Amino acid sequence: MELQWTKIFLPEIKELIETRDFKGLRDFLRERHPADIVDILRELDPTERVMGFRLLDKHKISAVFALVEPVEQEELLKQFTEQHAKEILIQMQPDDRTQLFDELPAHVVEKLLKLLPPAERKEANELLNYPHNSSGRIMTPEYVDLQIGMTVAEALEHIRKTGPNRETIYICYIVDETKKLRGVASLKNIILANPGQLIKDIMNENVFYVHTTDDQEKAVQVVQKYDILAVPVVDNEDRLVGIVTVDDVLDVVQEEVTEDFQRMAGIQTTEEEYFRVGFSKRIVNRVSWLVILVIAATISQTILKSYSGVLSSVIALAYFIPMLTGSGGNTGSQSSTLIIRALATGEIKTKEWWRILLREFKVGISLGLIMGFIAFVIAAISLKQMTVASTVGVSLCIVVSVGNIVGLAIPLFFRFIKLDPAFVSAPLIATLLDATGLVIYFEIASRMLTWSAS
Repeated sequence: MELQWTKIFLPEIKELIETRDFKGLRDFLRERHPADIVDILRELDPTERVMGFRLLDKHKISAVFALVEPVEQEELLKQFTEQHAKEILIQMQPDDRTQLFDELPAHVVEKLLKLLPPAERKEANELLNYPHNSSGRIMTPEYVDLQIGMTVAEALEHIRKTGPNRETIYICYIVDETKKLRGVASLKNIILANPGQLIKDIMNENVFYVHTTDDQEKAVQVVQKYDILAVPVVDNEDRLVGIVTVDDVLDVVQEEVTEDFQRMAGIQTTEEEYFRVGFSKRIVNRVSWLVILVIAATISQTILKSYSGVLSSVIALAYFIPMLTGSGGNTGSQSSTLIIRALATGEIKTKEWWRILLREFKVGISLGLIMGFIAFVIAAISLKQMTVASTVGVSLCIVVSVGNIVGLAIPLFFRFIKLDPAFVSAPLIATLLDATGLVIYFEIASRMLTWSAS
């Protein structure tokens, strides 16, 4: 069901609101999926949107509220009474509630925490105390745990009692008396087992888990690598404290990809939506890297000045400067993007640097030969000066080869020193390769001109 479908029924929804047919509107919304209700509410004005929210039952309203964007959540909370806000917060899943608190100003979070009952407030504070972007911060404590000494019949009875309040029951986690994680069992295996069997006899002891302090990206990698619905989270003593489900993993993937794109473009990262970022903050987020790049570009100016003698003797050399610097920067940007993405997905490790270097060296040489030959042909046809054409061809071959190596080496170095490789912005690599390309170009040109003169 797509947003276009929602727009078809929008006139009917508007009419129900205008005629104050709240029963009809309630019945209409009751039959819709929470994600479709979000699309419907976004088409309404703020007053109508609040009205639509208030017509939802307490279970569906929390599911819908968790799906709207943070800026919309904040606006809606301002329209609700304290009692209404309290009901929504209590019904929300703990991980969704933590995500909401992460996006709201501190004074608003403090006010909302006071609305929660003591147990939920303690739970919320515990999750908020984990490091930002850690697995503990995005986990939910709503999981099904089974004692290792239970029989299958006892386990099924326990699932029936606790399941309605858990985020997922399809994977059950087996713990001992001290809450240490001992194994995992699927609901399918439990149902199909003999009622008299012990859970420890059907559980899988090979459990893939993360620690509360592990980066959230590690949870993503575990879910992706082992194709599981949820990854258990344990504390420093290997006691089970929560799980990270696949829906939270998808949110992390979107967040991390956005963050990497921003860094690679030379923009300070922000988790706020596009229209929520103010004008001045948008300028600040972008200007710092632009200033750095301008300063770095002065290196190219200095190089051009130092080789002014070579340039003035054969002015035609200047025609191909954009081609050389652009090709070197583009090659380096391509290489760095491939390596950064491969590092992020775990496809390659820094300890494999020699294999990566050898592989990309061959690729760089091949690209350089192709690009150099094309540049030689272009220069020879346009200028009919073989010395200049040869200079351009050889220079471009070397620049592209060097650019490919530099593009992969810098991200690998950043990962080696424990920094995010995404900090290596494509504009910075391009600027550094501009200067490198100019040095290579003019050094080769000076030697080629000397050789042809003699």
